[in-house]
Amino acid sequence: MSEQRHYVKPPKQKRHTTSTAGGKLKASAYLHPDYRKRKLFHLVIVIPVVWLLYGLIISAILFGGIMSNNGFEQSASVSVIFIIQVLLTGISAYFYPFSLYWYRESFVGRLLNGMWYFGGFWSVIGRIIATLIGGVIIAGVLSPIAGPLMLKKCREKDMVIGDAKDFE
Repeated sequence: MSEQRHYVKPPKQKRHTTSTAGGKLKASAYLHPDYRKRKLFHLVIVIPVVWLLYGLIISAILFGGIMSNNGFEQSASVSVIFIIQVLLTGISAYFYPFSLYWYRESFVGRLLNGMWYFGGFWSVIGRIIATLIGGVIIAGVLSPIAGPLMLKKCREKDMVIGDAKDFE
């Protein structure tokens, strides 16, 4: 006579998330409000530069500088470049605060921002400004890749990002 055994799975451990209606929180919920407001000003610089850089990169990758003289092919290629450019620029603008935080925490960001400059007064000031603007542009161009990765990390660790002065 055999006994029938019923095995029961242990309950799954749920991670604590504060979500609305069972879905994920918006990306802005993982940004400190003051940090998010300060980074909106950066977008005035980032969006035009990123728009230009994405246009140059996409046209170089897709068409390699060799364009035919056919008018239809040129207009189709320009519209493809424009659509990809709009999508990448929109994604960059959305994920920029996360990408900038990633850049500042990365090895390259710490290396560039912690660099010592020697020389004349105005050359040092110029190098510092170029480093700051270069960091903003690097974060803007890489934001379609680095931004979602940083947002994923924020969701997994349930953390809010911002500058140190935001949390004081």
